[in-house]
Amino acid sequence: MKGFQYLNIADELEKLINTEVYPVGRKLPSLRLISLRFQVSIGTVLKAFVLLIDKGLILGKERSGYVVLRKSVLNVDLPQRSKTISGATEVRLSPVLPQISREEQEHQSFVSFFNAVLDVGLLPLNAIRRSLQHASRDLSGAHLLYEKANGNPLLRQEIAGRSFRWKGALSAEDVVITNGALEAVGLCLRAVAEKGDTIVLESPFYYGILQTIEALGLKIVELPGDTLSGIDLDQLEQVCEEHRVAACVLISNFNNPNGAMLSDQKKQDIAAFARRKKIPVIDDDIYGDLHFDTERPANIKSYDADGWVMLCSSFSKSVAPGYRIGWCAPGRFTEKVIRLKALTNVATASVVQLSLLQLLNTGAYDRHLRKLRPELHKLMLLTLQAIEQYFPVGTRMSRPKGGLVLWIELPQGVDAVLLHQKAIAGHIQIAPGTLFSNSGAYTNYIRMSCSNLWSKRIEQAIQQLGNMIKDQMMKNKN
Repeated sequence: MKGFQYLNIADELEKLINTEVYPVGRKLPSLRLISLRFQVSIGTVLKAFVLLIDKGLILGKERSGYVVLRKSVLNVDLPQRSKTISGATEVRLSPVLPQISREEQEHQSFVSFFNAVLDVGLLPLNAIRRSLQHASRDLSGAHLLYEKANGNPLLRQEIAGRSFRWKGALSAEDVVITNGALEAVGLCLRAVAEKGDTIVLESPFYYGILQTIEALGLKIVELPGDTLSGIDLDQLEQVCEEHRVAACVLISNFNNPNGAMLSDQKKQDIAAFARRKKIPVIDDDIYGDLHFDTERPANIKSYDADGWVMLCSSFSKSVAPGYRIGWCAPGRFTEKVIRLKALTNVATASVVQLSLLQLLNTGAYDRHLRKLRPELHKLMLLTLQAIEQYFPVGTRMSRPKGGLVLWIELPQGVDAVLLHQKAIAGHIQIAPGTLFSNSGAYTNYIRMSCSNLWSKRIEQAIQQLGNMIKDQMMKNKN
């Protein structure tokens, strides 16, 4: 942990910049003074300063020390929430999604802000390679055999032990290994709902969940979520009074796409609501490990006393997308989820489970996360700063405290689907806001991933997008 003291120093200095103890244009204390204050070497302080420079927050001036360039909290409004609660409707997937999928396959060289997936340069390739070698070195051949339907027992034990970090208390028997978080959500939905049942979703929501719900023949009620605080609990109560709800699908931390994080009190209240109403709540906490603050946030499952909260998560977003290792803790529905998993695809691949186990129990995963989180925060800040610079006045942006994506509200009258089509012609991919709703909402919204390694090419692509938006606004005026 000592090797990462510079991260704590950088966090402290960033807070002082954001609270204007050191306002824009002000000189920071010298390296020597900060090293004395934190009782660390000047080299450690210098690493903290380099990180703040990379984030675009400070600037080093020759013989003048380090000067504050900007805050990481921007003076841009947050995207507005939808004001409409939809009725219980059948899912009709946006026609834009298949089109984007085809384009992505055909144009591998595009600058893509579409997929929320780590750039390969952010993956711990050496640690992954070593873990795969270790997993395949077993002379017993266990890595070539079918695993148990609920997953490797040692991996389940390792995941359960990590629940302590989010104030949970899982055992290995509570955990089921899946092929990614989306399969975990799908299995949980199949365990508690039947064709024609109604599911409550926080809007906007991840389109992959929408695809799963459509495939299962379920109906949905869209409950609007605030960009900062998520759903309104009174509205949730109201919807569940008016409809026979089979389950709720919520994201407790860094909702995809709008980045909302529920407060601990709201998470506790939702767990109590699930217990009182006997309505399962599926909590997709896939981004919880990618927090920018010093501590991992709790989730709704942290406050679950009677098994009505079904937690889903994955390692796809944090360490190895191609492993497709997800997991769920389905509470009182665990046995049914295990049976469904066995019927669906027997089990998740053995060798990748063993490789992930090696990453977890050697500490390689945690070392990777300690480096990854500040890097992701830096990439998100650089993206925010570029959007603020190049997009037109009136653009609103989310400011997530973790995760990989930004939710952007463009000025009224901008058509995000038309922008997407124009961007494709310019070899750039974005996700139009209509993908994240079943009701046709968010026509002037886009989601952008911040997981590309920063380069001049990335910045120029954002500048191009800004010019395309301005051109569309000009044409609308004429």
